[in-house]
Amino acid sequence: MRKLTLVLILTILIIAAVSVYLYMERADEQPGFRLAQVERDPMISAVSSSGTLSAVITVQVGSQVSGQIKELLADFNTGVRAGQVIARINPEDFEARVRQAEAELEVGCANVAVQRATVERARAELENAQAALGAAYGRGRSEP
Repeated sequence: MRKLTLVLILTILIIAAVSVYLYMERADEQPGFRLAQVERDPMISAVSSSGTLSAVITVQVGSQVSGQIKELLADFNTGVRAGQVIARINPEDFEARVRQAEAELEVGCANVAVQRATVERARAELENAQAALGAAYGRGRSEP
């Protein structure tokens, strides 16, 4: 029990000595002051920095159509307002697609007319066949 008490007292003394030493070291590091007479001169300031610059506000610009740009009205880092046109897309591709769709529509309309004519021809052939059948039975043959 005496050994335990002695070890405990020595531990407390060592902790107290280290604390006092660290406190004294910190007390020596206080900032120093310099005194100077006040002078009136123009203020010159220089700022230097390093690193990567980035914009305060970054806006994502997108489009629902794609194509070749015909006219670019805004450049990188140009200020723009909402609704402002920033680029015009070359309309030639879209005009060609419209002409192609119109041509396909005309082909479809022509196919419809051909199919209607085919239906009318089939009706006429059916009527002719029925008339021929009626004429054949009308010559003295009995119906089946």
